Amino acid sequence: MEELKILVVDDENANLQKLQRTFYGRYPVLAAASGREALDLIQKNEGIGVIIADQRMPDMTGVELLRQSRVQLPDAVRIILTGYTDVDVLMEAINSCKVYRYVVKPWDPPDLLMTVERGIEAYRLTLENARFRKELIRRERLARELEIASEIQRYILPQSCPRLEGFEIAVDYHPAREVGGDLYDFEWDRDAGLLQIAIGDVSGKSIPAALYGAVFSGQLRTLFAQPWSPAEILRSANASLIARYQVSNYIAVACLRIQPDCGACTLANGGMPFPYLVRAGEVSRLPVSGVPLGLIEGTTYDELPFSMEKGDILILTSDGTTDAMDPKGEMFEERRFVESIQRHSAEGAAQLTKSLYKEICEFTRSADVHDDITILALSRTV
Repeated sequence: MEELKILVVDDENANLQKLQRTFYGRYPVLAAASGREALDLIQKNEGIGVIIADQRMPDMTGVELLRQSRVQLPDAVRIILTGYTDVDVLMEAINSCKVYRYVVKPWDPPDLLMTVERGIEAYRLTLENARFRKELIRRERLARELEIASEIQRYILPQSCPRLEGFEIAVDYHPAREVGGDLYDFEWDRDAGLLQIAIGDVSGKSIPAALYGAVFSGQLRTLFAQPWSPAEILRSANASLIARYQVSNYIAVACLRIQPDCGACTLANGGMPFPYLVRAGEVSRLPVSGVPLGLIEGTTYDELPFSMEKGDILILTSDGTTDAMDPKGEMFEERRFVESIQRHSAEGAAQLTKSLYKEICEFTRSADVHDDITILALSRTV
């Protein structure tokens, strides 16, 4: 904490020098011979924590000086010096000026020094409590903002997965903080017989990433309504992000279109981890890649056509799955994730996502979570 200054005020030079000697070598001392001079010093100097003022001065009383000083120094330690005892003055000083002590002349320098040092302890405690209250209010406000952001995100993300005959869909979503930057969405067009799935990961963390993801989710719903392929959806979303949102965030997105009646699928990928296809207990990656959205103008995206057969499971994830770290800083990595998929591939989609997340948690144990984790599974049952 900054070293406190003591302001002493007395119109008698001998008293002023005595006050200065009392604190010499212990605290920086400012001296004034009148109330107006003292107010001028208060205006020009920072760090004044103690004011010791004589009551009887020609231009203004010590009580009036201390009253006016409250505007600039609301928490300063205020001490009145007087050569006579006046109950009315004492009560006015205590009630209107927040006076810490009332000292009768002639004073004993060691006693005055002890009084001032006790006052300084109280002054520092007052400042510390004020900082604590301010920080507490800030944290309570932030907690409320995070709560609101979390409620908004829960509203934006689908509350349930589509129910399709012959398919099971499940998502396990775990933000690293109160709100996250991962997102997912579905669009089931029953008339056209098409299911569209998107999973994404916004760069950054917490509220900024969640808000950026919320904006993109609204745009994605609009694009789902267009008769476009997954690659066309990503291309259009990328162009829109670059044109409208000049921010440092980018969004990795994988977009899947599937015809449930025959299992025909088309996948486009803009920066997300490769999806995994489980067939007959064997796990393979679907190697389609692309640039995350919002980085490069004019980006186009490749598409990977494939088919889902009875018993197949498709798994899409955010990179928080393989990037999860244990207390030693070792990553879960793809090898462990694939082995985990193989161990639980016989389970239904809902249980599979839970089992995969459980193994990640067992690996990370007490380590801090640094990234959101989203696991989406689609299994064909007939």
